[in-house]
Amino acid sequence: MTIAQWRKAGYQEMAEYENFKQLLQAPLDDAQEILQTRFPMPRYVDTEHGGSQARFLLSKVNPSQTHNNSNGWTQEPGAPILTDDVSLQVFMDHLKKLAVSSST
Repeated sequence: MTIAQWRKAGYQEMAEYENFKQLLQAPLDDAQEILQTRFPMPRYVDTEHGGSQARFLLSKVNPSQTHNNSNGWTQEPGAPILTDDVSLQVFMDHLKKLAVSSST
């Protein structure tokens, strides 16, 4: 959150904060290098803490609350994003159940 605030304030454009600019650029360079070696090339999303892309990415990577396990339909600030995707835990439980049922 602090880095996002510094980025919005434009510290990376100030000469005395050249090291901060390099700190922001290093992961981008690493990601570009990795992306070039992957086929098919994955989609790269540049986001920051609390941004719309960050919320979307979180809902795809780890959907912690869905319509199946929610306590209600109200969206409060900071509340989990409702999605139809299952959480990693639900997915792993299902895989375990399938593995046990197919071996007997």
